[in-house]
Amino acid sequence: IVLLPGRLTGWKGQKVMIEAARLMRDAGDEDTAFILAGDAQGRDGYVRELDEQIARAGLEKRVRRVGHCTDMPAAMLAAAIVAVPSTEPEAFGRVAVEAQAMGVPVVVSDLGAVPETVLAPPQVAPSERTGWRIPPGDAPALAAALQEALALRPSARDALARRARLHVERHFSLASMVNETLDVYCALLGR
Repeated sequence: IVLLPGRLTGWKGQKVMIEAARLMRDAGDEDTAFILAGDAQGRDGYVRELDEQIARAGLEKRVRRVGHCTDMPAAMLAAAIVAVPSTEPEAFGRVAVEAQAMGVPVVVSDLGAVPETVLAPPQVAPSERTGWRIPPGDAPALAAALQEALALRPSARDALARRARLHVERHFSLASMVNETLDVYCALLGR
């Protein structure tokens, strides 16, 4: 299962995900299911566009829109991968951080602040990776990253999960965020 959590409001990344699902199917992937989780927030026209794209691609049995999800931790744990293929910059990659904290591989767009939360080549060695970064709007790159993540052997997946959790604990825990904020205040006050 590939999970794409987030609002349906203006998030064209879901269209990119649907195209990536088609590419993966056309390349022989018969098993992967894609779950689009998020509240439409009254955007019925956008939902119709997604449903039409899914139908045109013949992906009704593989791509599911599930609407609002009340238990995202459970959804993330059920997923093999969490994808955040944003097409517009986001201020912080909370979904990517949450998935990494739970040890779920992530694929994110290399856009906005989200990539700052995911360690990936060329910024780090492949052995230090905590996820994948792809160009925004690039369905073939998304499909390739998803296939690479799905192909991880159990030992490689476990190692990635440990690195990702440690990365989140070191840089995005409540304690580290509070300490770093206080350090900035102290520096500005000259203390």
